[in-house]
Amino acid sequence: MRARYPDIEDVVVRDGVRIGYEVYGTGDQTLLLPTSMPLVHARQWKAQVPYLARHYRLVVVDHRGNGRSDRPCGAAAYTAAGDVADLVAVL
Repeated sequence: MRARYPDIEDVVVRDGVRIGYEVYGTGDQTLLLPTSMPLVHARQWKAQVPYLARHYRLVVVDHRGNGRSDRPCGAAAYTAAGDVADLVAVL
């Protein structure tokens, strides 16, 4: 199966930090695909996207410090609660 380009590429800004995301497909149900670890680029899903996008609307997020998201300085900018808030902001 071939990789595909996103239908939408955009960013949201939360607390002054840009969070990059991509949207694939137009299904009635939305699947949020965060990365398996905050240090991993959202392209980790590239093999699954073509199949899933035929059935769902997929939202794939680059965590802070990866991909098209900003890389803020300091450990305080990288917390589990912050990751969840970023995902909610994207939705």
